[in-house]
Amino acid sequence: MKALLPRAGRAIAVAAALAAMPGAFAATGGWAQTRDQDEIAIGVPPWPGVAVKSQVVAQILDAIGYPARIEARSLTQVYRGIAEGDLDVTLGAWMPAQRSMLRPLLKTGRAEQLAVNLDGAVQGLAVPAYVCHDGIQSVDDLAAHGARFDRRIHAIDAGAAMTQAFEDAIADDDHGLGGWQVVPGSTAGMLSRVAQAIRNRQAIVFHGWKPHWMNVRFQICLLSDDAGGGIADVASTVWTVTARGWADDNAGAARFLRQLQPTSAVQSRWIYEHVYRDRDAEDVARSWIIEQTGQVEIWLDGVRAANGRPAIQAVRAAIGG
Repeated sequence: MKALLPRAGRAIAVAAALAAMPGAFAATGGWAQTRDQDEIAIGVPPWPGVAVKSQVVAQILDAIGYPARIEARSLTQVYRGIAEGDLDVTLGAWMPAQRSMLRPLLKTGRAEQLAVNLDGAVQGLAVPAYVCHDGIQSVDDLAAHGARFDRRIHAIDAGAAMTQAFEDAIADDDHGLGGWQVVPGSTAGMLSRVAQAIRNRQAIVFHGWKPHWMNVRFQICLLSDDAGGGIADVASTVWTVTARGWADDNAGAARFLRQLQPTSAVQSRWIYEHVYRDRDAEDVARSWIIEQTGQVEIWLDGVRAANGRPAIQAVRAAIGG
């Protein structure tokens, strides 16, 4: 059976490990198995962080004998698939943003919240680290230094919820921001302006969030907001959601997913590799599993592979380690 050839530019150690892998990769990018059973269908909305995270999960499941497949769908279609049993799992249930979409499924018993897979996602106003080190660390610090920022908040598209929250805060003179201006644009455009400001060591305040590649590419500081006004330090929790009864019928896979908790920093690195460096999500996932088998072992604590062996042994065998 042929091994997957590494992409150009991959580190030598990773390339060697990939070349030594027994078996071919399945359509998910995971290690192919001879075990014949229904696949675990993972619904993936079009977000890069969830895409890589889902690939990591699918490849580990494949390696331990529980074949999985990736289903790329819109967010609405993901929840519909979970409700109808067409999908088994999604790893991208952001709360509280998606509460209105998920609550009806939970109330009618068509979906279950299995576990939190990310605790520490946050968004809001951000500044370069050198600005933060100058003492501008909270939203309340902005008004006193308005001239330094040209009284402008750089944001993403005008229809985004956080962009609207910035505009509402200005209209209401929250935190003394009356008279400021929101400058909307694409995410790429906003981050291009951030990059230029950082190159010139200028002050800029913008819409930042994590996990995202901006946290790897730039040294930035997310501002605090003790008043909880909704424009800074807005926390989110990301859940793993499953179809009704799936966890009871798939105890081994469910235990793994309950223990899966990649940090915000890890997911920011995944997004950086996938989006900023333009690597395929499955390629990023494979490399990470090879390089971070110790973390995978923690997630697989007490989990058995389909053949009864400890799951981590199956993963190590799959990667030739």
